[in-house]
Amino acid sequence: MTDNLINEISKDDLRKLAIVGTHLHQWQGKNKQDILDVFKQQAMVQLDPLNPAGRNHDIFFSSRIKDYQIDDFQKIVYPCKDVFETYFPNLMAVTKEYFSLFLPQMKKEFMQKYYQSRLEKMEELHEGILNEAREFILTNGPCKSADLGEMASVKPEFTFWKTSNLAGMSLEMLWLLGRAVIVERDSNWRKIYGLTENYFDETTRSEIQLTDDEISYHKFLAKQKSYPLVDLGKVQLTKSNKLSIGKRKNVSTDWFLKDDETAPRIVSLEDSQKGIAVPANWKEMLESEIDNEMRAIAPLDPLIWNRELLHHVFGFNYTWEVYKIPKDRKWGYYVYPLLYQNQLTGRLEAKFDKKKKIISYFNFQKEESFEFDSSSNKALYDLLERWKQMLGAEKTVFDESIITIK
Repeated sequence: MTDNLINEISKDDLRKLAIVGTHLHQWQGKNKQDILDVFKQQAMVQLDPLNPAGRNHDIFFSSRIKDYQIDDFQKIVYPCKDVFETYFPNLMAVTKEYFSLFLPQMKKEFMQKYYQSRLEKMEELHEGILNEAREFILTNGPCKSADLGEMASVKPEFTFWKTSNLAGMSLEMLWLLGRAVIVERDSNWRKIYGLTENYFDETTRSEIQLTDDEISYHKFLAKQKSYPLVDLGKVQLTKSNKLSIGKRKNVSTDWFLKDDETAPRIVSLEDSQKGIAVPANWKEMLESEIDNEMRAIAPLDPLIWNRELLHHVFGFNYTWEVYKIPKDRKWGYYVYPLLYQNQLTGRLEAKFDKKKKIISYFNFQKEESFEFDSSSNKALYDLLERWKQMLGAEKTVFDESIITIK
């Protein structure tokens, strides 16, 4: 099984795998049903509340669904009861088929010590708080923290991540324990919680009978659906012809030795010992065509999750600098990379004024290795027009840095 286990690949082909595997090579559809289909294909989408010109998930879908409109994701996917939110490791919306993989870890003993201590403090302050919150949802249906009346007015002295009142803490804890799910996001991105048994059927809620390694393996495959390339670090065959993976301690070499058509494979660039896990059908993926559209890439898009790998594959440096003070920023506050064909060609910022319905594009920075021509200029203009239409903007403002479309 170790013959041809590590396959050499060109940088162009590696880029193509990254783009095709994240469904950025072609439009994946135009209508609302296509949003759900893309979500299922990707398995998960990272969520974030910041909203300069569409939230992260809006930009994610607008780069894959041609006529995507702002907030379509939560309007379409959540009512289908096909999504749950969880940390993996950051906040993700994940398709429901994977809920059973995460359920075994949704217990107090597996919580971070921070949440364990908060749960104990909550129970000391209000005995039976979780059962009371659960009974409220059971009686009144899905709710947000403000609906819980008296508990919503109680603000304990201890802190709790992103919520300050007892009602919010109790709902968040039910969610962390898998007893509640986030069934909706309102227009202000506030969470609305419902009981898990009223949202998912018994089959979805059933814990799977797998070993820890098997659960890790299936989670690995799920994440690879979202981004096909996984950096394995230094990979080599030992003198005894055994596979050695140096960087990923939570990845088993056995996964790549399975006699299974779904098992991941390993590729590396010529003269490089960096191993990269790719899907089993990676050769078929290379047969896909890449269109001539330009796409803005969300700061938390899977294409740029791994900054080191991004540079290795695309030669593109990227840092999300929203939490840096202005003087320490190199690129800008909320910067979107620009993807054209098989290259990341530059970056820009955008900001939407909802009251005035004005979209502003500014801080455009071209990569030195890329020269815009008439085709790429048009692609950039088309992108900015689609963005305007997605947000429902009525006016567009450019700063002096957007020179390629003037």
